[in-house]
Amino acid sequence: MIWCKQLGQTLEAFFAADVPTWRETCHLSEEALQKLVVAQAKLTGQAFLVEQLQHEGIQMMTVLDEQYPSLVKKFLNRNQIPPMLFYMGQLDILQRETIAIIGSRNASEASLAFTRTLAAYLAAQGANVISGYARGVDRTAYEGATGTDGCTTVVLPHGIHKLSKAQMRDLQPRIEAGNVLVLSQFHPDMPWMVSRAMERNHIVTGLAQIVIVAESDSKGGTWEGANHALKQGRKLYVRQTVAGESLPGNALLLEQGGVAVAWPVEHIEQAFAVLLHESETVQQKVQAMPVPPEQMSLFSAS
Repeated sequence: MIWCKQLGQTLEAFFAADVPTWRETCHLSEEALQKLVVAQAKLTGQAFLVEQLQHEGIQMMTVLDEQYPSLVKKFLNRNQIPPMLFYMGQLDILQRETIAIIGSRNASEASLAFTRTLAAYLAAQGANVISGYARGVDRTAYEGATGTDGCTTVVLPHGIHKLSKAQMRDLQPRIEAGNVLVLSQFHPDMPWMVSRAMERNHIVTGLAQIVIVAESDSKGGTWEGANHALKQGRKLYVRQTVAGESLPGNALLLEQGGVAVAWPVEHIEQAFAVLLHESETVQQKVQAMPVPPEQMSLFSAS
């Protein structure tokens, strides 16, 4: 917009200006001016919200902020990039190798054993394990990572205020210790909805250099998330099934380009070290990638 790009002014100064300034400088329509007046009137309430959230240890960042996750900007479509993220914890966790583990809420014991062992190994090696914090594979990934005092990021399908008291009692000391980062793209008071869980999945895969599927059906959230990762050009790893096990989603994902991960294994280091190596390789490539022009135009828009 003219205000930021041509005049070099900040968005804070823009919203502090008056109607004549907006009209003369930015040549806005009367309809746009009226909307800005309404938005300006709400700023006091928004400032109170920010202060309240900070008191609770909840921070927020916009897509214009430097600390906004670069992987999300570079790999998600512009309509999938949340304009704002709420978080609790240290954002430095996102500078590590980031590996997402996704899977069914009703996963088999074999899938849960795979997830727990893999998450513990990755976290012990210094990686940031990302999951959606739902029951099943998500929660097991969280438990595996935190069981080694490693780092993990949980991406919520609802607002941070909707975490239960029991969940907060578990999360809070880990957040304070710097081991857990909690992220949400939703207003802190927004409840869980199926559509929000699906939106959350884009961020889980968008934050990661590689994505690992523990167990997937041929439909549902894990299936959609895995296919979305493939469409993003992400390296997708998929657990092989054990004898007598039928996982149609895993089989189809392997046919579509997923890379098999053997399980069970005798030597964890030999089986899983390649995942860390691939994550590091992707991390180095992505750091050298510019933000796509269409994303830049989104960030500079008013």
